Amino acid sequence: MNDRMLRAFVTCARTGSVTRTATELGYSAASISDQIRQLEVHTQKPLFRRTSGGMSLTEAGRRMVPVAHDILSRMDLLCRCEAKAGYGRRNRGNRSAPLHEVHHVRRSA
Repeated sequence: MNDRMLRAFVTCARTGSVTRTATELGYSAASISDQIRQLEVHTQKPLFRRTSGGMSLTEAGRRMVPVAHDILSRMDLLCRCEAKAGYGRRNRGNRSAPLHEVHHVRRSA
């Protein structure tokens, strides 16, 4: 699962259309369909009902929308924080610790 899959999912949930989602995100409709299909394989649940009138969420899809929004918001926040701290390509020698190391750091009380 990756952010591209989640962005395709939440955008399609909002627009109800693979074509509109593709236009909005700047990908082909086939790419959006593939991303959603891969997410459905990963979750092992159908997230959309596909009809000639567009895409509508299944119950599993409706439950997943707020979680996907939360994940994407946190990922966007993380990217903004790293950009402000200067952890971009220009400062390769000044990077933050890898996430697996940060996970093990204990906070002092």
